[in-house]
Formats: sequence, structure tokens, C-alpha cells
Amino acid sequence: MQGAVSQQTFDQYDTKYKTAQAAYEQAQGAVSQSNAGLLQTDVSKENEKALAAKLAQAEASLQDVEVSLDETEIKAPFDGVITEKYVEEGSMISNGTPLVSVQDTSDNWVDIKIPETQLSDFHLGQQVTLIGRDNKTKVTGTVTDISKKAEFATQRATSERGDASDIVSFNVKIQVNSDALWPGMRFRLAGDGE
Repeated sequence: MQGAVSQQTFDQYDTKYKTAQAAYEQAQGAVSQSNAGLLQTDVSKENEKALAAKLAQAEASLQDVEVSLDETEIKAPFDGVITEKYVEEGSMISNGTPLVSVQDTSDNWVDIKIPETQLSDFHLGQQVTLIGRDNKTKVTGTVTDISKKAEFATQRATSERGDASDIVSFNVKIQVNSDALWPGMRFRLAGDGE
């Protein structure tokens, strides 16, 4: 069917067809490029997720190291004086191994051994005065505990004294809370041997 449309109309539609075809191919290229970008974005998102997981793992490892580092620092639960050392520097120890014994200098007491024959002279809450071995250090304290169990014999029975049995002693704890006391100091009751 030649001559059905004029050449000019044919050329006009032919140009529109070729332009549309070129635009279609260009759009198809853009779609392909966009799909490639989306794939790359998906890969980037997966990389981002993997990096986030690695970051979380690294942070957890860092926390473990910080906890381990914190466990290498020795801290006493309160201020005090070291009264006994159980391990030497450089020794290998495990968690929970006691290293030293610490005494709270603001919470101190003296244990006095009282013969059973004098035990009735003491009661809980009683104020007593103690004298140090230097005969200068005097402290006052309160009886906070009287042992219910005998400690040892303060005097042994002998035929020379005519005693029938040993005289045992009981521990009497006297709360002092004095800065004058140091671990291991020995005291006696005021009035004993003065």
C-alpha cells in the first residue's frame, strides 16, 4: 500500500518512532543501571549488617577485656590496715583466693580471757577500761559478747594448791572503736595488776 499516507506524515511518524525507540532503549539502560545499583545497595546493606555484627562482637570483646582488667586491680571493701599477707607478689592465684586480711580501724575490739571465777562480774553493755602493755595507752569499750563456750584453763589444778579442778576462761569481746588500737596489740583490764 504505497501512497496511503503522504511522505511528510510518514517521515514525521518515523521520526517519532525512532525517537520513542531511542527513549525506550535509554529508559531500559536506566532501568538496568538502577537494578545494578539496587543490587549494589543490597550488597552494601549486607556489608553494613556484617560490619554491625563485627562491631558488636568487638564491643563485647572490649567489655570482656575491661572486666578482666578491672579484676587485676586489688580493692579492699573498706579502708583499713593489712593485718596478714597470704600470697607473695608474682604468685599465680585464682578468683576468690584471699590475698590479705584487712582490719577496719574504725571497727575494732579487744578480746579478753576471763577466768570462770570472775565471769559473773561482766555483762553485755558494760563499760570497761583497758590498759595497753605500755601502761600508757588507755581505752574505754563496751562488752558486746561473752562466749558461752570455755576457751582454755587459766589455772591448772595442783595438789599443792589443793584445787580439785582446772579454772577455765571465757572470751569477752570489748568493742572499742579507737584509733589508738592497732592489730595485734594486747590489753588488760584496768585494775588488774595496778
